[in-house]
Amino acid sequence: MAADQSTFFGTLLRKTIRRVIRFYYPVIRVTHAERLPAEGATLYIANHPNSLIDPVLIGIASQRPVRFMAKAPLFEGRVLGALLRSVGMIPAYRASDDKSSVRRNVESLTVAAENLAKGLPMGIFPEGKSHDLTHVEQVKTGAARIAQQAVALAAGKPVWVVPLGINYEEKQRFRSRVWVAVGETVEATAWFAGHEGNEKQAMRQLTIALDERLKAVAVHLDDARWGPLLDDLEWLAPVYASAEKVRAVSRVQRRKNIADAINYFETKDPERAEALTARVAAHHEALGQAGVRISSPVFQHVGAALFWRLAFKVWRVLFGVPALIGTLLHLIPFVLVRLISPKFEGLGKTTTSLYRILVGLPFYGVWYVAAWFALYQYTDAKIATAAVVAMPLIGIFAFHYWINAAVVWRSLREEAKLLFNAKLLAGLRAENRAVKKEIAELGDEYREAFPDKFADLESAASA
Repeated sequence: MAADQSTFFGTLLRKTIRRVIRFYYPVIRVTHAERLPAEGATLYIANHPNSLIDPVLIGIASQRPVRFMAKAPLFEGRVLGALLRSVGMIPAYRASDDKSSVRRNVESLTVAAENLAKGLPMGIFPEGKSHDLTHVEQVKTGAARIAQQAVALAAGKPVWVVPLGINYEEKQRFRSRVWVAVGETVEATAWFAGHEGNEKQAMRQLTIALDERLKAVAVHLDDARWGPLLDDLEWLAPVYASAEKVRAVSRVQRRKNIADAINYFETKDPERAEALTARVAAHHEALGQAGVRISSPVFQHVGAALFWRLAFKVWRVLFGVPALIGTLLHLIPFVLVRLISPKFEGLGKTTTSLYRILVGLPFYGVWYVAAWFALYQYTDAKIATAAVVAMPLIGIFAFHYWINAAVVWRSLREEAKLLFNAKLLAGLRAENRAVKKEIAELGDEYREAFPDKFADLESAASA
């Protein structure tokens, strides 16, 4: 097995894929980027919520050609296997895939360590699998083993281990946002030097440290039961950093703040946490019976502010002609992608965006080429080219238009339901304010308990 199989084609492929992912996720915010080594032996570890897209995001965040460990079955396909090897990826043989080949994983770890010792950046997902959980699974020992071997081969040169929290707003949705939080790094050379003579203990303690640091930068709930309530709490909890600083990924950062606070209070005051859970669940049920979402504008604004906010959205919806044109121009490939991509997806949402991209690229590509030839029959090459270049822009406008239109329709429908029931609306608003107040009090207590943590987050967000 070669130490490094990256090729010129692999480099070109890597750049192309990064451009595609940046188009699919136009906002990728990296905080604490100053912790990322610009060069040298660096092992990136990260949570793994989004299949083969996560490695690309790590490459974008680090701005380096990172090579990864990937599960061995991915290399069995002739085309996909060749593509993975072209960008320097290394097969990992997991017990969950084939128990008879686990011993081969020792060889893979050695190759990764050799690459790392040469100064080539490596990446690994220490949970061992991609999943939809709002939870970081127990970090396995592979990262510590790679770091230990690399330190032994690096002849005293520093070897860095960098935790990265990959946090998606809505990972399956086109044009959604991503927050990559860089955690506190570990200088592995110094770490193992401090445990000289007891490498097993050093690796165990490093694995524990990496587990803690990864959970510190990813949205993580110690108790998975809180997962279904997290979306509700996003709309009930306050935003502590200024809207201007965190506007790009405010929902994702708020979700992280809430998850950390839940973990804290569930340990410190479990009875209070359980009581809050019951109250939020009851409020959610009452809203459901009234046909109102917890994120409805009727709870965010009142009076003139609510009226003008809805009026502005309605005004935007009224200008639907360009969106209608964009929809009609892309209707066929859009429907085909939505029908075909689910046939390749696994359970959950870990591969939804991946297969929408893989299926969408050829479908839309062929569609645009066909459109160019169709237009060329009736115009000249310049007009046909200009029209086809404009098509993706019109398509993106149409996509955002329909999302906005759906929000406006829901808001108007909710307003209509409560318009002639002022007593019900007043009661729901009062309960909503009371729940928000209780959550804000818990949030203030959490901020007081960890003032440095929030100051650190806000300074990172403003960077």
